[in-house]
Amino acid sequence: MTTPSHRDRVLAALRHEEPDRVPLDLGSTNASKISHRAYQDLRSALGLAPARPAAKDADVHRRHYLLAGEMVVPDEEVLRLLDVDFRSISLGAPDSAQIVVVSDERFTDEWGVVWGRVGGGEFMNRDGPFQGLDEPTPRDLERHVWPDADDPGRFRALREQALRIREGTDYALVLDLDVGIVNKCQRVRGFTAWLEDLLLRPDFAEELAARVADVEARVVRRAVEEVGDLVDVVVFYDDLGFQDRCYMHPDLYRRRVKPHHRALVEAIRSGTDATVLLHSDGSLRELLRDLVEIGIDAINPVQTTAAGMDSRELKAEFGANLSFWGAVDTQRVLPFGTESEVVHEVERRIADLGPGGGFVLAACHNIQADVPGTNVLAMFNAAKRLRYPKPGPVRG
Repeated sequence: MTTPSHRDRVLAALRHEEPDRVPLDLGSTNASKISHRAYQDLRSALGLAPARPAAKDADVHRRHYLLAGEMVVPDEEVLRLLDVDFRSISLGAPDSAQIVVVSDERFTDEWGVVWGRVGGGEFMNRDGPFQGLDEPTPRDLERHVWPDADDPGRFRALREQALRIREGTDYALVLDLDVGIVNKCQRVRGFTAWLEDLLLRPDFAEELAARVADVEARVVRRAVEEVGDLVDVVVFYDDLGFQDRCYMHPDLYRRRVKPHHRALVEAIRSGTDATVLLHSDGSLRELLRDLVEIGIDAINPVQTTAAGMDSRELKAEFGANLSFWGAVDTQRVLPFGTESEVVHEVERRIADLGPGGGFVLAACHNIQADVPGTNVLAMFNAAKRLRYPKPGPVRG
């Protein structure tokens, strides 16, 4: 059997076919990266010298989305040794963004959201322009200065990046977009406050979602105009689940959020035939049919430790219409398991999600600092070795 190109392998899997092996991802999305400490340990496990410290990134916009340098995209040497099938491109910093740097530990982004570093690690949302308002109204939204979706800095050199990968390599190409509706609303309003607004102040919540969706959809349309013909996957982010349940009742999702998600998917579809990948942590099984209905092709990270997210059941119920991207447990197995337990975890997820295609193997979210490099290597080595199983998957 002739070994397919990395891109052909990915496209076959996303068409729900079985290529020579399951495609592998590390670093192609903002939820499949690896912490700097774990990365250095992985390099050691591969017999490589430590990576040089990255130069301090003066671009705060970029620095935030890479979690202040704590999360990294592996270099080409590591990606090739692991035989990772994807490479990615992302938008640049807008030229006119009103980013205010307070210190190395604190800054305000173009949405007016204040970020602070936690314990010397990643940045977390500390405040937002509508947080703390007891009775916000749509008038508050009218006074706010919203990001300029058409700022040319976002798209400068995007096509050149895409062409460099498409013409110079055989990897599948991901357009990694930091857009979403729920997450952005929660950042500017507050995590719980916006969920409460959906019920208690629906006019405000709906107007906020509409304004966010308008900005995000315009960014998306321009991005796919630039590179939609060159990319294989477009990913956007919108967490919808806790560990034990969805953020909101499915009926509330359908009334208040689903129309905006549909519009975002339509914006993607306006300029590309690429696979649409949604990143959402947690328990979201109750919403999967809705996501398929609006045109989502694949979900990441498939948090199998969350309620209702059993990998075999997900495949049986949704596998004909949905691809799964991730699934290797980062809560217990990767950080605390033995290498043999990691191998068994990989075997289980390929057995559950691999048959018939529709599966990309990756860690379930970013690989954290406490994950041994030997476990990361064991995950990729096992996945490269294993082939698609026949019915009757390994469990345990």
